Amino acid sequence: MSAKFIVIDGVGGQGVRVIGSTMASLLAVMDYHVTLLFDYDSSVRGGMSEAFLTYDREPISNFVVECADVVVRLADRGPMHLTTDYVIADCDLIKPGERGEEIPFLQLGVDKFGRDLFGNMIALGRLLCVCDVEFTDDALRAVLPKKYVEENVAAIKYGYGLDESSIKAIEPEQAASSFAAKYAREVLAGTAPDKAVELAAAR
Repeated sequence: MSAKFIVIDGVGGQGVRVIGSTMASLLAVMDYHVTLLFDYDSSVRGGMSEAFLTYDREPISNFVVECADVVVRLADRGPMHLTTDYVIADCDLIKPGERGEEIPFLQLGVDKFGRDLFGNMIALGRLLCVCDVEFTDDALRAVLPKKYVEENVAAIKYGYGLDESSIKAIEPEQAASSFAAKYAREVLAGTAPDKAVELAAAR
């Protein structure tokens, strides 16, 4: 296989680093060569957060991502010059001319697993599926945070099991762009990030 380039685009509080770190650790356990770089705005709470992940069966000679195989877009804060072959986005975030799919991850986290935080694990599951990464439950449990392990495994497997027909059947009720805007307003007003996520997710 040739190297795969993945970008995860969001804002602070959406789990960009959790998704990137979990996928990188899983791939490493499965004997892939992996690089993972983060870029985030530490000067503004609720600002841009990006993860750039590269993996291959061979040692990686170039880990600079200029054209991504897949972008996971939880908010539209990423580098404007970046091109991609496929986009996995929350609602209303696919740009004209892009090929991809829109899934209301935040909404599904609440609807299927009771909390918005599981939306990022659903996104991770969908990313693993689109990238044709097959994994075992044991490998997954070995790299997940110790808190909510079983719920996270279930959310990842739910996302992995989504297909075109089931995605089309989901009725989106909340756009990621709306969530990101509400989240940013809350944290800039001084609300703690975890509470801001809950307030931004409220319908």
